[in-house]
Amino acid sequence: MEELSPKNLQNRLETPAVSVGNVGQLATDLLISTLWMERIGYIHHESILPLVGNDPFAHPEADACKVVTSCEVYELKSEDLVVIQQRAPFVRGKATSFRKWLMSWIKEKGFSKVVILTSSHAHERLDRQLGGSQFRYMASKEIEDKFGERFHSEELRWQQLEQRISFPAPSNPQIDVDNSTNGMVYLPGGGIAKSLYEDCLKESIPAIVMLMFCSEGDNAPDALSLAYHVNDWLGLYDFKPKYDVDGKLLKPATSWKIPVSWRLLFGSNFDQTLFH
Repeated sequence: MEELSPKNLQNRLETPAVSVGNVGQLATDLLISTLWMERIGYIHHESILPLVGNDPFAHPEADACKVVTSCEVYELKSEDLVVIQQRAPFVRGKATSFRKWLMSWIKEKGFSKVVILTSSHAHERLDRQLGGSQFRYMASKEIEDKFGERFHSEELRWQQLEQRISFPAPSNPQIDVDNSTNGMVYLPGGGIAKSLYEDCLKESIPAIVMLMFCSEGDNAPDALSLAYHVNDWLGLYDFKPKYDVDGKLLKPATSWKIPVSWRLLFGSNFDQTLFH
């Protein structure tokens, strides 16, 4: 991989897992686009299928000719945030190899915490997961001790991912059982998120998995929800309007900047002249 910067990166890393509906990757797209993050490197690894294409964050007025590859690294210096964006799936049977390499890179760069964005199959939910927010999280002790009170506050109202006593199917009494340290994490469709999280725990690296329950389809709303949860916690971007002391509007309310690449998320439009 290209060198990121001369200093050791004592900051936060966000990485998506290739998962159901590509929700983590889509949410990462929103973060990169809205925050105007700078691409500072790329990851070339034999475990990821090769890919090349046009710049997914190009602007109509831009005249720079850029291409995108299968796995790239972005940085937001003002917030001490580094983001990995993986755009291609793993070669069959090679995900473990990449995960081990990624862990060694995380340790080498000395990231202070790792944020993993992913999703999980909606049809695998427990009965009590069917209603309410479809967002869940699981965090290491370091992060839970520091931010747990805020996670469960009236402001955020985050809910931890329910653990399962029996695996993978829930037992009859499990529906009414609270989270238990003796339970097991079940994350079907979540890609390498669970194993990467467990690797971080073994290496005593603070880590958190943030996920949405979803199904394949139009997953843009799931990605928006996940991105909002990330921003609510980390405070990366202020969407609210700003006024001066006299009540004059200084900055209007804003929203997520949708990448231009999303216009063809489901392919190009059909030729209207076909029906003339």
